[in-house]
Amino acid sequence: MTRRALLAVLLALAAPAASRAAPAAAELGPGLTPLAAAQLDEGLRRLYALDYGKSRAAFRRIILEEPDNPFGYLFEAGGIWWEASQEYGLFRSTPALQGLFEADVDAAVRKSQAWTRSDDPRRRADGYFVSGMALGTLGQWRLMKHHWLDAYFAGKKAVRRLDKCAALDPTYYEADLGLGVFDYQAANLSGVARLGYLFGLRGDETRGLARIRLAMDRSRYARMQAAEFLSQLYIVDRKDYRSALPIVQAMRADAPDSTYFLFLEAFLRARLGDGPGSLALARRLYAQVAADPEGFRPKWLTLACGLTGRECLSPSNLSALRAWLDAALLATEAEPPAALRTLLLADRGQVLDALGLREQAKADYRAALTLPDLDATHELVKACLASPCRRPEILARLRAYTLAAPEP
Repeated sequence: MTRRALLAVLLALAAPAASRAAPAAAELGPGLTPLAAAQLDEGLRRLYALDYGKSRAAFRRIILEEPDNPFGYLFEAGGIWWEASQEYGLFRSTPALQGLFEADVDAAVRKSQAWTRSDDPRRRADGYFVSGMALGTLGQWRLMKHHWLDAYFAGKKAVRRLDKCAALDPTYYEADLGLGVFDYQAANLSGVARLGYLFGLRGDETRGLARIRLAMDRSRYARMQAAEFLSQLYIVDRKDYRSALPIVQAMRADAPDSTYFLFLEAFLRARLGDGPGSLALARRLYAQVAADPEGFRPKWLTLACGLTGRECLSPSNLSALRAWLDAALLATEAEPPAALRTLLLADRGQVLDALGLREQAKADYRAALTLPDLDATHELVKACLASPCRRPEILARLRAYTLAAPEP
């Protein structure tokens, strides 16, 4: 089951919401001020470029400029959660971010209370939306901890508030994202499903997918998040790479500087048998590395583990990566010496090392030393020649890259 959702209401099973008509999309209510909307766009752009610190800085500006606006706290909590879901094992190593996430959820719920009591129905809708989404992300955190009952009650509260938002404004399609994710995951997550049977309630996978797609097609501010989540359902849950590809391509068109979406399309093309297309996109990723090697380092952990989580660098995933690297090295064999091949050889050497093929790994490390260096790759392969670079060592290095990234 997929582990991520930026602003998702996940985790509990509640009675189905009443069906709603789908008139033309409307703007969010008065809570999302021009400054907040602009910083949301900037924060998401930075998030999907995997510039996590700069993304948090954009969301933090809303909090600093508008401390009573609960949207800022919701956006920051959502961004932290998405980062945690992408960077396998890192959240437990960063207690400051955990504390900030929990404080943001608390502030979003607390500060939205005044809005839910407003005489303005659009502001009330905003208040219910923010508190519902904040409780949903809290439920997701509890689910990660396997606290099933706590997750159930957080999600149940979240869905009730999102239903109130939808009743106040049927064109508030951002709420459909949360309700759709809830419906889909409640029907699929085994721990939550057990609670569903206990309480006599169910999720609805078909309805969930329809709601997420409605949010993708009709919402103003959650369109990108809905598309990203839907792509993950196709990639991670369903292994339906053909359905995921046009969604990812559309996201790339909307966010052309996104490292993440570029990587996703390269991954999908590889899985669909388009080796040349995948390699062409990988060359674009390489150009980003070459342009700013140190700045790119914190992105490697997401690229290595974002789609696989606990299965990151598992033997089956390593074998698939080895096949791609074999093809890429063959395709670039006749090219002039370049640091691209240095990186490919260093990566394949580590894959072979992690698979226990030490002598083959050493051959790749030595070959990498004969080519141009980039971002201390020669230093890395020398270390791997001296001592095997296997899964624990690779993960430790990738996490160190992220932890060393300066905050803006």
